[in-house]
Amino acid sequence: MIRNKDITGMFESIHLLRKLFVKRISETSPLHFSQVAIMKTIEQNENCTQATIAEQLSVTPAAVAISTKRLQKAGLITKTVDSDNLRCKRLALTEAGRAAIERHIGQFREYDALIFGEFTEDEKEQLMGYLERIAARMKDIEGIDGELSDPLKLQCMLHKRVTELNEEKGGE
Repeated sequence: MIRNKDITGMFESIHLLRKLFVKRISETSPLHFSQVAIMKTIEQNENCTQATIAEQLSVTPAAVAISTKRLQKAGLITKTVDSDNLRCKRLALTEAGRAAIERHIGQFREYDALIFGEFTEDEKEQLMGYLERIAARMKDIEGIDGELSDPLKLQCMLHKRVTELNEEKGGE
């Protein structure tokens, strides 16, 4: 008989194995996880503002400001002053930024292809169904509203929630 703790233990192991992969590729990538989320948001909303990014990713404007400053310094994004509002800056990816995102995401695609390459389409659909049910149940239990359809936004929102809880605990 498989116990619940065996299943959750497997989830923990998979999570840690994925973290090892992320750590390994982060050593060769100029991008941090949060920067990828910001750059993907810029890519999807060309010439957006920092406020737009903060809202879409459920992060603070200050966090976006720090990251975009670093990305600009690295030559991965540009900031241009909005002609209608001189205090507002519009963000866009540079060619180097587009290439960095593609390389970073390409590494994930290759890794995922190795992991799931031996699964049939039916097996992947079945697994996804189970995982969606588990995630939906966990979200309900934790009282979290958020779409499962955009994993990047959901991860940013969850990361923010965990950080807030850690800060609350440290502030006691």
